[in-house]
Amino acid sequence: MTIKTGIRPRAKVERIAMAKALLNAPRVVALTSPDDGWQAACLRISGRVPVWANDADPVPTERLLRRLGLAGLGSEQPGGTLSADLKMARQAPIGAGTLPPVRGPLISVVICTFNRAQLVRGAIRSALAQSWPVEIIVVDDGSTDETERVLASIAGIRVIRKRNGGKPSALAAALKHVRGDAVLVLDDDDLIMPGALNVLGTALFERDERVAVWGDAILINERGDSILGERPGVRYPPELMRTAILAQIPATTGATLMRTTAVEAVGGYDQRLIRGEDMDLFLRLSAIGEMISVPFPTFLLRVHDGVRGVAGDQWRKSDRKRDSIKFLSYTKSAYREQWSSSDHAKSGRRREGFAWALGLHQRDLLQESKSEASRWKPPFSRSECWIRGQLGLSSVIAHNDRKLVVVDDGDPGALEATLLIHGDNADIFVDLEVPRDPLGEVRLHWQGEYVAQCDLRSWLAGMDGVYLRLSSSPDWSPPPLPSVDYLPEIPAHLAVRAAASALGWPQPSGNRRGIYAGHPVLTAALNIRESIGDRDYKLGLESLRELLLLSPGWLGAWSLASEFFSAIGDEERASVWRDRVQRHSRLAS
Repeated sequence: MTIKTGIRPRAKVERIAMAKALLNAPRVVALTSPDDGWQAACLRISGRVPVWANDADPVPTERLLRRLGLAGLGSEQPGGTLSADLKMARQAPIGAGTLPPVRGPLISVVICTFNRAQLVRGAIRSALAQSWPVEIIVVDDGSTDETERVLASIAGIRVIRKRNGGKPSALAAALKHVRGDAVLVLDDDDLIMPGALNVLGTALFERDERVAVWGDAILINERGDSILGERPGVRYPPELMRTAILAQIPATTGATLMRTTAVEAVGGYDQRLIRGEDMDLFLRLSAIGEMISVPFPTFLLRVHDGVRGVAGDQWRKSDRKRDSIKFLSYTKSAYREQWSSSDHAKSGRRREGFAWALGLHQRDLLQESKSEASRWKPPFSRSECWIRGQLGLSSVIAHNDRKLVVVDDGDPGALEATLLIHGDNADIFVDLEVPRDPLGEVRLHWQGEYVAQCDLRSWLAGMDGVYLRLSSSPDWSPPPLPSVDYLPEIPAHLAVRAAASALGWPQPSGNRRGIYAGHPVLTAALNIRESIGDRDYKLGLESLRELLLLSPGWLGAWSLASEFFSAIGDEERASVWRDRVQRHSRLAS
C-alpha cells in the first residue's frame, strides 16, 4: 500500500494527464480548483512551485506537502494555471527549478554507464538537482565512446572506471564505495525528478523496519519531449508485499530507494544476472523488511531502442524475442535457487506458495511452478484455482456461497488487501467509489462483478445475508447484513457507515479528505447512535426527527428510532417502530 496521505487515488487517465501537464509546465503554477494535495505534490516533486488560486482551504494541502518532505505552497506570480481537468494553460516558458535544501541522512545515487555519453549527462544532472543530501557515484563500465570526457567535465560526482563486465558487476563495484544510508540506482538513460529523494527519503527513514520505498514512473520518448505512458508501482499493503513480489516486479529501480544496510544484508546484486538483477534483489529484500509505495511520479523512464548486455553480447530493446530469451536464461537459475532454498514448506505460508507458483511460471520454470502449486492440498480457494488454471492444473474449489460486497473507497492497494483477507470462496461484488483500474495495471486474481459508483441498495436488491466491507478499512469484518434495506439511498461509502450505525456495528476506521464529505443522513444516524451511548437524549431526539424527515422509508431509521425510544424509557413509541421493523422482516422473508 502507499504511505498514508489521506488523498483519493487517481485513475490512470488522471495520472497520464498530470504527466502531460508537468511536461508543459512553467516553474510557477496556479491551482485554480480545490486540490487534496496530489496536484500540489506532483508539481513540487517535478521542481515546480504550486500557488493556491481558489477558494478552498489550503491548510490540508500544506500539511500533506510538509508530511512528504516537500516545500509548501508558494506565493510567486504564476506563469501558468492548472485547471480541474488537469489542463495546463501556460504564459511563461516551460521550466523547472530546484527545491529548497532539506536535511536528512545521506543518500547515494549510483549510475552505471556503458557507451551512452549522449544520455548519461542528463541522468547525472537530474541527480545533481536533488535538494536532499546526496552523493553521486558513476561507474564507467569500460566505455569506448566519449563517456570519459563527458564525466570529466561534470563537477560534484565520483567516477569509478572498470573493465566492461555488465551492470551487476558495475553495481557491485559501486556498492563498495557507497557512503549513504540509502541508495538509488539510476540507469544512465533515465531521469529522477527534483523532489524524488524528498518524498522517497522521508518515507524510507520514517520507520526503521522499512527497507525500500518506490514511486511511480512516467514514460518519455528519447528526446524527452513526449509522454508515452506511465508505470505505477505495485500498491499492496506492507504485510502482503512479499506475496506480490513473488509474482511480479513491483517497481522500476530508478523509482526505488533502498536502505543500504538492507542491500548489504541480502548480499547485494547477483553478478551472474545481466538481466533480471533488480527482480532478484527485490525478492531477497522483501524477505527481510517492509516495502511500500508512494502514489506520486518520481522518475522519468526513457523509452528508446538502446542496447542491452555486455560488450560482445549485446542486443536491442526492440528485439523483444531475444530480450525475453536473455531475461529467462539469466533469471531461471536465480529463481530456481531461491525457490528450492525457500522455507515455504516449513512455514506453511500458503498464500506465498501460490504467488511463488505464478512467479515461477512467468519465468518459464514450468515444472517448478507445478511442483509448488501441487504442494498445497485441496480444496482450493477461487484465487488459488485461478493460479492453478494458468499452470494447466485442475482444481477442486472450496464450496462457499457467501456474497461479499466491497465498497472500494481506499488508497491504492486497499482493494487488493481487502480481497486477499475476505475475498476467497465468495461471490464478489465491488463498488468502485474512487477512480480505479481494477483489472488493469494491478493483477487482481478475483473474478467478480465490478461497477462504478452505484446506488448500493438498488444494486443489491434481492440479496440477503451479504457481507459488507470497506476497502479503506480492510480489517473491518462485521456480521452479514440482515437486509439490504438497512442501506440508505445515499452514496455507497456513506451508506455502509450509516448501516453500521443503525445496526450498532463498530464504525470502520478508514477516512479520507475529499471522499467522506458530510451527508445529513449519515450525520444524523451517527448522532443518534452517539446519543444512545452518551445518554445525550436532546441531541438524539433532534437528530431522529431530522433523519425521519430525510429518510422516512429507511429500515435503519426505524431501527434507530426503536432503540432510541427504548433507551429513554418510552416503550410505547419504541414498540411502534419495533413492530414496523418486524413487519418489514416478515414481508421480506
